[in-house]
Amino acid sequence: MGRLAIPRSSSQLLIVTGLVSLTCALGGCGGSGGGHQPQTGSGGTNGSTTGSGGAMSAGSGGATTSGSGGTTSSGGVTGSGGHGSGGSMSTGTASGGGGGSGGVAASGGAAGSASTGGASAGGSHGNGGATGSGGAVTTGSGGAGKGGAPGSGGAPGSGGMTGAGGGSNMPAVPSAGCNSTTPQMSGKFNITVSGASREYILKLPDNYDATHPYRLMFGWHGHMYDDNWVADGGAPLTGPFFGVQDMANNSTIFVAPQAAGNGWANSDLAFADAMLAKFEADLCIDKNRVFSAGFSAGAMMTVTLGCARGDVFRGIAVMSGSTQLGCASGTHQVAYWASHGNMDTTVPIAMGQAARDEFAKRNHCSTQTMAVDPMGCTMFLGCDAGYPVTFCPFDGVHEPAPFAGVGIWGFISQF
Repeated sequence: MGRLAIPRSSSQLLIVTGLVSLTCALGGCGGSGGGHQPQTGSGGTNGSTTGSGGAMSAGSGGATTSGSGGTTSSGGVTGSGGHGSGGSMSTGTASGGGGGSGGVAASGGAAGSASTGGASAGGSHGNGGATGSGGAVTTGSGGAGKGGAPGSGGAPGSGGMTGAGGGSNMPAVPSAGCNSTTPQMSGKFNITVSGASREYILKLPDNYDATHPYRLMFGWHGHMYDDNWVADGGAPLTGPFFGVQDMANNSTIFVAPQAAGNGWANSDLAFADAMLAKFEADLCIDKNRVFSAGFSAGAMMTVTLGCARGDVFRGIAVMSGSTQLGCASGTHQVAYWASHGNMDTTVPIAMGQAARDEFAKRNHCSTQTMAVDPMGCTMFLGCDAGYPVTFCPFDGVHEPAPFAGVGIWGFISQF
């Protein structure tokens, strides 16, 4: 693969909140989901009896009685919360509904109840769930709303900011390295792969605990850069590991591999396999939460991992990438997030869209999309639970998106 000329970025980091909280502004943070019978909350502004999402499998807000402004009892315009099968009103529960399941309905509608509905009107209220159709909340069981019964995750959803749900409540699977008494440290290391010495930079959380299974994220550099650029957060990055490390709050182990030359190839799958095997043997890794992120050539390597190692990687984040290194045959699903500059002449955005569409097909998404936040991201609807596909075009050239850190962290932290 030829060298990729990387124009310098003039973009500044957008001051935005995480993806899940942005979804709340769109009405995607309702109760913790379907599967519960309605339960009476502590009241709400005008006294609805809506519960935690109701028993309807479509996450329609459950069986409720109308709030004070509701015109019907099953998804009224302003009162009964949830909006039936995904109505687009955002003020549904402000005057009394308990919010139902909120989020994006299973039928693919726009956001449901207002973000303040569940918490203000009682009923079960998840802890920031980002799913539609009563999906599982981002952080597991969620807290109880005012007077409401505690949420329990509900059934997997298909909507939300990044289509969380499904796998977001998967239990941790500790690697063999958990409980190891061998001291571990951050630094630059080498590993022998196919007879050659390969370099990587490892960053452990402060006060690393060998009894705690950590999330693991690989960060692959672009053709013009190296592992130091990723690990140190060189310009135009907003921080180490594409701006993600500063947001992870010591919850994640990071690794920045170094290419043998400047770029990556399919043969580097063996390098990835060797590193992962070593980390699982020596460190305490949650094998259910391994992620990859990369820019440009590193994004192409990340796509290759998603195609060939979907059974290993829970999700991938692709910045200005494509399927240029190929996409191995197979059908295993992987959660997918991508950003791409719409003025990119090095890897045209159409190539990024083609890569996105490959994973949308694998994840059985529909062709319908919806806007999910002010950063211009869109999400495919109807994807299999726990396997969202989100694409974030932005006004820029061949560079990491200025919101990459926020976007990627919001993506991987939901699982």
